[in-house]
Amino acid sequence: MPRGLISPLGQEKRPPCSLPLLDADMSLGNANWTKGLQAMSDWVWSGHLNPVAFPNNLARYFLHIPGVYEQQLNFSTTLIFDEPSFRNGIQMSGFIDRVCRELVISFIGQRRRCWYTMTHHAVLGYLTAKKHGLSDIDFENKWTNLAQYKRRNDVYSDVEIAALSFAEAFAFNPKEYSDEQYAALRQVLRVDNERRYPVEGRWLEQLKAAREARALSLARGYRTEDVELESARAAAAVTNAIPHQLLESKIDAQVVELAFLCLQFVALSGVFTALNIPDEPFLGGLMSEMVPASMIGVINDLCELGGNDLPSLIPPRVALPVNEIAAGSVSVEPSHVKGHRLPLTSFELLTGQDRDKGLTVGGVQVGTYGWSFGYHFPGNLVYCLMLHPELARYEPPYSLPVLFNEDEWRNGTQTSGYVDRVLKELVYQKVYKLTRSRYGLEHHTMFLFNSYLDYYGVGRDPRPALTEPEASAGRKQAIQCAEAAVLHVLQHDTAPPGIFNEVESSVLTWVEAFVTAPHTAYRAEVRVREALDEANRREVATGTRKLDMSPGIGEQAAFKRLLDHQIAELAMLTGHMDGLGRALTILQLHSEDAVQMVEGSLNPRTGNIRPQLNADGEVIPTGYFNTRPGLLASMRDTVGVTTKAFTANELTLNPQLNNEVKRRLNVGQRNIEIGATEAQITAEF
Repeated sequence: MPRGLISPLGQEKRPPCSLPLLDADMSLGNANWTKGLQAMSDWVWSGHLNPVAFPNNLARYFLHIPGVYEQQLNFSTTLIFDEPSFRNGIQMSGFIDRVCRELVISFIGQRRRCWYTMTHHAVLGYLTAKKHGLSDIDFENKWTNLAQYKRRNDVYSDVEIAALSFAEAFAFNPKEYSDEQYAALRQVLRVDNERRYPVEGRWLEQLKAAREARALSLARGYRTEDVELESARAAAAVTNAIPHQLLESKIDAQVVELAFLCLQFVALSGVFTALNIPDEPFLGGLMSEMVPASMIGVINDLCELGGNDLPSLIPPRVALPVNEIAAGSVSVEPSHVKGHRLPLTSFELLTGQDRDKGLTVGGVQVGTYGWSFGYHFPGNLVYCLMLHPELARYEPPYSLPVLFNEDEWRNGTQTSGYVDRVLKELVYQKVYKLTRSRYGLEHHTMFLFNSYLDYYGVGRDPRPALTEPEASAGRKQAIQCAEAAVLHVLQHDTAPPGIFNEVESSVLTWVEAFVTAPHTAYRAEVRVREALDEANRREVATGTRKLDMSPGIGEQAAFKRLLDHQIAELAMLTGHMDGLGRALTILQLHSEDAVQMVEGSLNPRTGNIRPQLNADGEVIPTGYFNTRPGLLASMRDTVGVTTKAFTANELTLNPQLNNEVKRRLNVGQRNIEIGATEAQITAEF
């Protein structure tokens, strides 16, 4: 269909945007950062496709959370826009074909009916398609048939169909993604990589071969002309067949890239929809110039549908026997199910094998220490990111200001940490209970308990000077609060009085709408703003919050601006955790095992090791940098996660077992105790 016959829908009938979308405020102390970041985003997200600046409302949204904005640009740009890119002898990003990535982005936008994603990536998709040699009819066919991709193998390649199948499960119910589908994805990637290698990857292996031959020849004392001859021969001898190890590692990187691409657009589609982020005034005209009318018609129809008859965005819910768990009538040990979709190996065991001159391993140290609050506790998410060198560098520093940072100020202006840590962890509990992500729920149950312990002054430093009875009472109260939150967060609106305050209750209602029905989330926002505003004013009055009034805007305007920052931060952290939980599930990441520095028997009472010695009487190092417990043991023995919390989590993650427990309760059985071995039979990721 020719262009210009159908116009893109206008923004007039949409609900108003939740936030003022303004350019960087040059009167703020951090204006050098914010204006620089905004200028960068105007170019970095599209300049390689269309060599003009593209001022955009996504950047204006991120100006509400500058600490996140600082890190988001590198993370999102390498993930979305990088073509095959290389450094230090390895590929670092751009593992999935760019056209395929744009198809995945538009698929998620269309299936979740996200206005901003659909319109912008129609334009970006068209520019990408043209850059990669697709005709206008190819673009039109691919972008208008996404809803029917399974039946259109005449339109989509095998790789595109497999990637869209992955994205479909990711966006709705990642638990449905089967091992057979995963094996098929890896196989089509394998075939495609073998086809692409002679053009995209062989040159790098030729460089390595030539340089190795040069070094060998120099070491042997060859004449200059012979050194050059041997180098040329070695390069020419590299075949068009991709080496097996390189092939499999590239597939691992492609899987991680695909998962995190889906993560990012589940997150962003939630933000755009829940906050009603509008298109820029010029975008409709740009679409009319570039995008076929048939494509605009598809987008218009989906935008008008909005959330009406939208399929479920989460796995089937699990109704727990909460009262019986709370009463102690049901006890279930957590299962330790193991995933097998990716090779998850600690960098501690790969010393000297980082071909990226330490940049990949160095990058993930931000997560190794930042996610464990200063302790060396690397986990399987770290090992997963190491499979993709640029995500290893950029995802951990991006996640910290979104999820964990408190009281972040730059140049006299608050830039992150607008929402307190306990409230954030309650949000994560809600998200992971809705999406039923094992790895996410286990780790953030530990973080939730830690956050309550910190709040009551009995957790991590800094701590107040408490007497032993005071510390004991504080710890007891903190553990009780955390346990009650775990048990009741899924059905927070029917929780017993006192478990959640008004801020927490209103935010949890909004978060549930964000994750399950994002087109309706704005309706819950008024209550959230009222509750947050009351709490903010109380905290400022009592000295537990510093109000940013720069550059002299006055108290009332500062409180209003703080609310906008908080809404923006809540949206990004909810979206990110929604996407991350799905990634953890579909990649089948599992909790970490115990490790120790040397071979020998560990004394659980002291934490010391009776070493096993070799024939020379020397200790035998394992390669691990420290001795640390497994995650589940750390949760129980170090943090104090309770049996009731473990039980609620395992039954949430194990619907078959939950049904069996309720069956036993219905026939009158009480004091039900189920061990980890039985739980593992039907455990899900």
